[in-house]
Amino acid sequence: MLLVDPAKKISFNRYISDGDLVIVYERHDNMKAVKEIVPGCLVLESGTGSGSLTTLLARAVAPTGHVYTFDFHEQRAVSAREDFERTGLNSLVTVGVRDIQGEGFPDDFWKADSVFLDLPQPWLAIPSVGKMLGFCVHSHRALSKTFEVLLRMYEVREGKMESCQADESGSIGSLPCKRRQCSSEGSNAKEVSGSPTFMARPLAEARGHTGYLTFARLRCLS
Repeated sequence: MLLVDPAKKISFNRYISDGDLVIVYERHDNMKAVKEIVPGCLVLESGTGSGSLTTLLARAVAPTGHVYTFDFHEQRAVSAREDFERTGLNSLVTVGVRDIQGEGFPDDFWKADSVFLDLPQPWLAIPSVGKMLGFCVHSHRALSKTFEVLLRMYEVREGKMESCQADESGSIGSLPCKRRQCSSEGSNAKEVSGSPTFMARPLAEARGHTGYLTFARLRCLS
């Protein structure tokens, strides 16, 4: 890992710190520099909603970066703006009202470092995103990955696990078994109660909605 702080000499460090340039070796013939979101970045977001993701992005780019977030619903944008003012993030976040799917991002932000789309039809905003990103990578490989995020609820119950223990065999400890097995092993075994345990099983019916995360980079064809 190469440290690129201009105030320091070039050196290598075992641990990653904020602002470091990380070189990722995917294969022996493929390497690239990685800049995740760091302080000083300019980030665009569409689909402000409750502002929870916006808050995380603002903390990541602080103290010198900025997040511009847009929502087509004016009341949601007003509510989010008030929340950022209460939490002291208004200097890091600017909230706008705009239909990004239909209109795209404003042309003022063509050097954004990252763009986040939380929209019903995010592919409609891809042409605008391509104009906003101020960098590109050269690659012959697929530049996008999609992951599904599905909430699955589990039911947790408290119960007891029964165990069998030798009566006169002199063995140490106990082995878990079913109640009916314990009673049928004869007079040299007896049934003892184990300590309370918690058992969890997935609910048969999953309620709610899933989500999808798509990660992509801008590709230059040359």
